[in-house]
Amino acid sequence: MEFALALVVLALVFLIWALTPVRQGYAYTIERFGRYTHTAQPGLNFIMPIFDRVGRKVNMMEQVLDIPGQEIITKDNAMVAVDGVVFFQVLDARARLMRSATSISRS
Repeated sequence: MEFALALVVLALVFLIWALTPVRQGYAYTIERFGRYTHTAQPGLNFIMPIFDRVGRKVNMMEQVLDIPGQEIITKDNAMVAVDGVVFFQVLDARARLMRSATSISRS
């Protein structure tokens, strides 16, 4: 009886450890032994806790990048003040991580 109770408790702990909630607007990359296997979408996801782990948490929401203003001089010696705002959004979590890793290693 005690063995069965210990086994049930162990199974419950394993199940709680295996369920990974992903927040809305994010995607988690799941790695098995350090290698990418799949992307966990928002909601409740099941992973094998001993073998799998969450690699990166990628923000899939639209981001705003403010470019600071600066003054430039044109060919006709006119002063012009320019600034900018860039909106970007990650659409594929796997591609974002793989491309950024390869571009860093190439430079």
